[in-house]
Amino acid sequence: MKEETNENLDEETERLLKEIEQSRIELEETFLDIDKTMASLEKKSYDGVRDIFKYFDRINDKLFNFNNILIAGFFAISKLKDDVPMWMIIFPIVNLGVFIFIEYMIMEKSRMEAYILENFNEERYRKNINKTNLYVLIAITTTSVVTLVFLYNLLK
Repeated sequence: MKEETNENLDEETERLLKEIEQSRIELEETFLDIDKTMASLEKKSYDGVRDIFKYFDRINDKLFNFNNILIAGFFAISKLKDDVPMWMIIFPIVNLGVFIFIEYMIMEKSRMEAYILENFNEERYRKNINKTNLYVLIAITTTSVVTLVFLYNLLK
């Protein structure tokens, strides 16, 4: 009888050990899936920040070119119309200064990326990107204002 009880206990212990092992394997698979998901989310986050910056950079390039056209337009208007003073050219030139500053910020971002393996500060990098994005939004606003001033002087 005692032998039968020991045999039952051995079988029950073996069954429990198999269940524990199966649970451990399932837990490891779950944690592996969680790690993969987290890595995927981190990559998406990084790609999202990078893509936002890429599109702001493209917008900045187009606005820079448009601002150069506005400079030429202000020169032309001031020569064609007597009531448009030459000093109005200051608006697109100041705006050009904003674009040059933004280009400098983009260069700084690229410099940080060049030294990514040496002394990289991710918080500083993200702050730089966010500041540059803010400056591009400001440039969009200032270019809109300069365009409105140009159109006002053209159509008056």
